[in-house]
Amino acid sequence: MAKVLKSKYNSTGERCVDACLNYGELRYINEDGSPISVEIPCDKYDEAISDFEDRIKEGLTQTDIDPKEVLKRGSVTYNQAKTIACDGRLRGLNFYDIDGSIECDHILGISGSMEYALAMWNGDNREDALIKSIVRAIKVYGEEFINGLSLDNTVDESSYLRFAKRLKEVDNMINVELYQVRNYEIDNELYVEDLDSKQKLIRNIDLPLGFIGAFIGFIVVQAVTNFGKLIDDTEIYLIINLVTMIIFALIVMKFTKVVSSKYIKNSNFSIMEMFNEELEKVIYENLLTEKEVKIILKNITKGEVSKLLMDMKGSVNKKVSSNTIVTKETKFIMDARRIVILPSEYEVKQMLAKLVSTYQDKLSTDYNVKNI
Repeated sequence: MAKVLKSKYNSTGERCVDACLNYGELRYINEDGSPISVEIPCDKYDEAISDFEDRIKEGLTQTDIDPKEVLKRGSVTYNQAKTIACDGRLRGLNFYDIDGSIECDHILGISGSMEYALAMWNGDNREDALIKSIVRAIKVYGEEFINGLSLDNTVDESSYLRFAKRLKEVDNMINVELYQVRNYEIDNELYVEDLDSKQKLIRNIDLPLGFIGAFIGFIVVQAVTNFGKLIDDTEIYLIINLVTMIIFALIVMKFTKVVSSKYIKNSNFSIMEMFNEELEKVIYENLLTEKEVKIILKNITKGEVSKLLMDMKGSVNKKVSSNTIVTKETKFIMDARRIVILPSEYEVKQMLAKLVSTYQDKLSTDYNVKNI
């Protein structure tokens, strides 16, 4: 069996340290007495390291312990892991109500396991998802990930360790795009649809606005000419009236159109901003994939949901309304996620062997090219 790397997420940095210690002694150690790496939430890491160092200074634990060798920064926050664990669609990731801890005994750890699940939910095949999960696990644990595997005696462990060390240090060593939270925005399609409907309304009142403008022009001419008394030529007087009325009609219609369009744009923009803020929030909290976000955006900007957005112009609390719609669509997506079963240790080792072999071949090729 492999020496399982521990993954234990807790709600505070202090609790993360407590989980690693037993009366001041390391709770998890290898047979040779070396510490077993423990993955903790990325948002609790700095707090945990500081707390661990304070305990060492105060003599509350072993003084020869390096907190950074024991605690490994995960790639997700405590709340993100809790959301996925409570959802129950990633087998092996468990949440315990008694102390609020989240644990995963799989060799990939919490970050690697969640990377695998997120890739699967985004539509990747098992092989690509496995590659991403291994890369993520190595990014978290480094060489300790290799030490945690029960490799065959025929395997050159040193080449595996070099691979892991290099992969952890270099960001783009392997052409693999790991999951990261991205901000997406609601499609402009909503904006155009809403604007078009208002423009139709404006076009319907163009004629009345033209009459109003013409009437204003007529009044102006009468005021300037003293009702035509200042102009002797009746024909010229009528031409002046006609031209002025046309000009004022066009001015009123154009002005109204510009002001209305600007108002509509600003109104739509504010609503879209609210939705984008809510969308950014649910993406971060639920670790939504690109595929899932696109489905949410499509559902929000089309069909009956789109009509509901138009009605929001009359909503008393647009913030609450946008939150309700985005939350509803997000719940639909979360419920649609399939159950993910993590790969076996054998599958992990097989894929790791392929990655190391590819890396070794690349090194050999680069070396031969340099020596030509």
